[in-house]
Amino acid sequence: MTPDHGHAGPFRHPVRVETIRPRGTEIVLEADAAQRVAIAAALDLPSVENLGARYRLMRNGERVKLEGRIEARLHQTCVVTLDAFPVVLDVPVKLDFVPPDDPLLAVRGGESDEGDIDIEVMLNEQDPPEPIDNGVIDLGSVTLEFLALSLDPYPRKPGVSFEAPAARDEEPSPFAALAKLKREAT
Repeated sequence: MTPDHGHAGPFRHPVRVETIRPRGTEIVLEADAAQRVAIAAALDLPSVENLGARYRLMRNGERVKLEGRIEARLHQTCVVTLDAFPVVLDVPVKLDFVPPDDPLLAVRGGESDEGDIDIEVMLNEQDPPEPIDNGVIDLGSVTLEFLALSLDPYPRKPGVSFEAPAARDEEPSPFAALAKLKREAT
């Protein structure tokens, strides 16, 4: 996830890090009708009927841990029939946020002799934390990103399957005719 600098976006809910209590702060978001229309347009959806999120944020110094759930009712377009159909999503969210100068954000590795940057990729490692942008975490952007990631990229209406068109009888190729003549000659 990358911060979205300078864009208004269809759903914003900035939270200043210093307002988050160390023992936890509960935040509930609910998109209004105008926001849902804008979100549907941004995500290329026929409609978004409901979008809400419930988050618990806990602060330890300048670091923040976020846990919560996103619930949405929306319509997607079937890739087979092109009909809109209803979808219900319940998406768990878990993220860590750190200030931009935090060593957890530092790139592992260094520069090679040619000046290229070498990056070491660690497998089976927890996702890196997200940077805090100017002391603010935008829960609206977090909500939209997780919603977008949870959408089926090739949605199909329940009960619909893709059937390849039946093969049509084609005229035999000249090579097929030559092969037939060769078989008959032998």
